[in-house]
Amino acid sequence: MNISNNQYSPILPPWKFYTLSLFTWGFYQVPWAHKQWKYLKERENLNINPWLRAIFLPLYIYDLSQKAFALAEEEGYRKKYSPLQTTIFYWIFFFLLWWGGDTLSWVGLFSFLPLLRVLKTMNYYWQRQLPDLPVNESFTVREMIWIGFGVMLWLMIIYSGISGSSS
Repeated sequence: MNISNNQYSPILPPWKFYTLSLFTWGFYQVPWAHKQWKYLKERENLNINPWLRAIFLPLYIYDLSQKAFALAEEEGYRKKYSPLQTTIFYWIFFFLLWWGGDTLSWVGLFSFLPLLRVLKTMNYYWQRQLPDLPVNESFTVREMIWIGFGVMLWLMIIYSGISGSSS
């Protein structure tokens, strides 16, 4: 990751992560995971495609968790999270989101919760690596575009619910 050109730390405040995840029905997790995999590819010289790893996040969440937890541990992070437990909880929420039916799919909106462990460990790592860079507490243009996408998605969902119940 080319940090020298950035004016802000790569730290993503948890509130921004869950706001973006909720607005976009979890779609924001793809670019977030891409950013993590892109950094890991550069750092560890991995022969991977970060976009494919991000798009297929449910298949690669264990590897991402394992690598993120190891990075933070190298920097002195004391909490010991289980990559397997993170993966299982993510899968449960992911399947509820996409195949939970009318009622349970709403619970699946919280598929970001298990990813908060990964986010927090990566934030810890970045705080140790780049302690002098400020954290961007406001939304970037890209994040605003994601929010716009999410608003349109929510409006379509609400409209389909209203028009479906009136027929």
